[in-house]
Amino acid sequence: MTQYYKGIRLKLIKRNYNGYKAKRFTLGGTNQNVWIPNKHLTSSGAIKEGENIDYIFRRAKRQLELAGYTESIPGIK
Repeated sequence: MTQYYKGIRLKLIKRNYNGYKAKRFTLGGTNQNVWIPNKHLTSSGAIKEGENIDYIFRRAKRQLELAGYTESIPGIK
């Protein structure tokens, strides 16, 4: 499942997440990834409507840079 958050392309990595408190997503089709807590996701792995997950990407600045997101993203960097 591919989805976008503020212009960042996120794709859920398919695996068994039973017992996990977060799911892993790749950034922009690269091998860079971030973990997004389940409280921001639906059971299928989609980001809930209106969720603010900027803090996840503020902590992952280097991954964004390596994934090719070098320009400023409002609210994130």
